Amino acid sequence: MTGDYLWNRSGEADATVADIERLMAPFAWQPREWREPVATTGHRWPLPFVASLAASIAIVTGLSSFVGGLGRESQPAVAVARLEGSPTIARAPIHDGQALATGRWLETDGTSKALVEIENVGRIEVQPSSRLSLIRSRTGDHRMHLARGTVQAVIVSPPGHFSMSTPSSTAVDLGCVYTMTVGDDEVGLVQVTAGWVGFEWRGRESFIPAGASCVTRPKLGPGTPYYEDTSPAFRAALTTIDLGRSSAVERTAAIDLVLNESRTRDAVTLWHLLSRVDGADRDRVFTRLAALVPPPANVSRDAVRNGSAEALDAWWNALDLGTTSWWRTWTQQWREK
Repeated sequence: MTGDYLWNRSGEADATVADIERLMAPFAWQPREWREPVATTGHRWPLPFVASLAASIAIVTGLSSFVGGLGRESQPAVAVARLEGSPTIARAPIHDGQALATGRWLETDGTSKALVEIENVGRIEVQPSSRLSLIRSRTGDHRMHLARGTVQAVIVSPPGHFSMSTPSSTAVDLGCVYTMTVGDDEVGLVQVTAGWVGFEWRGRESFIPAGASCVTRPKLGPGTPYYEDTSPAFRAALTTIDLGRSSAVERTAAIDLVLNESRTRDAVTLWHLLSRVDGADRDRVFTRLAALVPPPANVSRDAVRNGSAEALDAWWNALDLGTTSWWRTWTQQWREK
């Protein structure tokens, strides 16, 4: 359809609209001589008037439905299946072929599991004692919320098309396989098996590659990612840094431990620390990271000291863990929605 045909009949009519007009033409309003309605036991409108009114309502309703459907994209199916026990949707047992509607809670007890499949997007296996809801499912934007429990996600859609929110962060899939857990204290943990995940909360970001994990906490957001094969002391030191509740001496000791134990693959952890420590601590992290993965020629110490996002992104790309361009594109689109 071109022009504003539906509104002022300018431009060319869409074939469907032309068919509707042709079919409804016999019911169109025609000028006729006014006659005073006949009063009987009750007021009765003349039949021609009733017919014209009914036809007008039908035309308006039909065209409104048609116009409302213009440009509307088909919604991918969000199917749910029982794997074990008696999972529920809105507290009712799920049945074969049931779809998960927006705003409804899918819940599993201690002995049940369920499978959520989003057409052309992926599969989410819901583990026992979990509570999951569908926030939105439309082409290019599929969002779920994990309030409690564990899900295992295998996502095949393009980067940024699927996200899983938690009480403290949103995990954005960038083409990956991962496990997400949220405890009763609302502390979350993502463990990435393949690809990588972006964590975001109020501008605080964490990028988690395959083989790495990241904690997210209420009112703090995503913590510093680490590889699963790091030592317990290494992970405890990161907790001290992320919580920000320790004394200056304890914080310095925690940073020292992380720097001393870092291997080349732990560059991902040091890269995140660059934006989470200040002053002399940032300089120390810069020096250690530069020894493991030299910064690109356009990344200077002064730029990192000043928190340049461009410098940090360029150095991330040098880690060979995937480019930040996917993430930046997705977050820009997300903020515009």
